[in-house]
Order: sequence, then C-alpha cells, then structure tokens
Amino acid sequence: MSNVTNREPGARRAPGSRRLFVFVLLAVAGAAALSGCSDATRLNLRCLTGDLQRCRQLGDMYANGNGVHQDYARAATLYERVCEAGVSEVCNTLGELYERVPGFESEAKRVPDLYERACTAGSATGCLNFGLVRASREEFAQAALLFDRACTGGSNAACFQLAGAYQRGEGVEADLARAVALYDQTCNADYVDSCLTLAALYTDGAGAEKDPQRAAQYLAAALKIYDDGCQSGATRDCRERDRLKTRLALQSAAGK
Repeated sequence: MSNVTNREPGARRAPGSRRLFVFVLLAVAGAAALSGCSDATRLNLRCLTGDLQRCRQLGDMYANGNGVHQDYARAATLYERVCEAGVSEVCNTLGELYERVPGFESEAKRVPDLYERACTAGSATGCLNFGLVRASREEFAQAALLFDRACTGGSNAACFQLAGAYQRGEGVEADLARAVALYDQTCNADYVDSCLTLAALYTDGAGAEKDPQRAAQYLAAALKIYDDGCQSGATRDCRERDRLKTRLALQSAAGK
C-alpha cells in the first residue's frame, strides 16, 4: 500500500506553505520592479536599507553627474551618512567637497576636522589634506609629519609635499638629497610635478649642480606623462604637453 496521503479536493494549504508562496511571489515581483528602475533608484533603495557602499556610489553619481543631474547638496547628504558610519575615506571626500565646491561656505569650519578624522582612521589622502591645512597655518612641523604619514601610506602627492619640505627646510631639517630622492621616486610613479621640479633643479642649479642631461631626462619623463594622459582623453594634459613642447622648442632655438 502506498504511504502517500492524497489531499482531498478542496483541502486548504498549510499556513506555512501559503506564506512561503506569498514571499516568493513578492520577491519575484520586487525583482521585476527593480529591473525596470534606473541605477540611481536601485542604489537609493539599497542605501535606504543601510548598504553604505551603495550610499557612497550614489553620492559619487550625484557629485560627478553620472547618470543623474549633478547635485552637490544631495551628494553631501549621502557622504555625511557614510562618513558618520565610520568610512574614513568618505570623510575626506566630504571635506574636499566642502572645501572646493562653491555654496558650502557655511561648512568650511568643519573641513579640518573631516580631514583629521579621515587621517586618524587610516586615509592617506586625508593625512595629505590635513597636512596642507596645517601648512597653510604655518604649522610646518605638524604638516611634515602628516605628509610623511601619507607618503608612507602610498600618496605620491604627499611624497611631493614632503620633498618640498625637505628642500625648503620647513618643519624638518633641510636635506636636498632626501628631497631629490623623493622627487625621483614620485616622478618614476608618474607624478608629473616631481619630474618638472627636478628638471628645474638641474637646469637652474638651485641648490644642486647644473646637469643639462639629467634635466632633459626629467623633462622627457614629464612629456611622456602628459602625452599618456592626453591619449587617455585628458584635455588638460594635452594642453600642458603642447605648452611644454613649445617651451622646449624655444629653449632649443635660443641655444639653452
């Protein structure tokens, strides 16, 4: 005899089975609805559930105007949420937005704190920006420490600032050899300002012996960085490359 129990016609489903069916139906309907939504709408729904990464992505979309109308106020609101939740790099992004975008003058006094918070939590860019704040106050020793921390954390811009501190003796004992080593390190990492600084150093002999051959090498490196950027679509790099080419042509014609 079969052990299968046949349900009589008209018998009611078990409550648990019915709830599962409704849940699946709603899930399918929700997925179908989301598939027709814009990226911004989907990110916003995920953000509302507490997904900080999606909040950050949505903030970036509004800040850059990618797929949505550019809205810095909306971006700031989203960045605030993520920063307050402890994502250090976003605290730095929020500070940059408040410092550099017109219309946020009322938030300017918060900028150093946002950079410091980001730096304390491990953001190299946050340490760089906080160092620039300290340097602007002529607190050079504290600035140099922050640049050193950010440089160690992988920020080429911070290494460039630290090199400048060693070159000028601001906040640290002047050490041209250390400055040159840092400039060379970051030039090799395609940080164009370092290449140009070394080219000027060896052209003018300001603190170092003139060396036209080395100057030419660093100028060639700068040209390559600008050209690579231009080929990638960076209009500014195209302009800077052409200006540098013109400058070199004029120098060559003058016999320098």
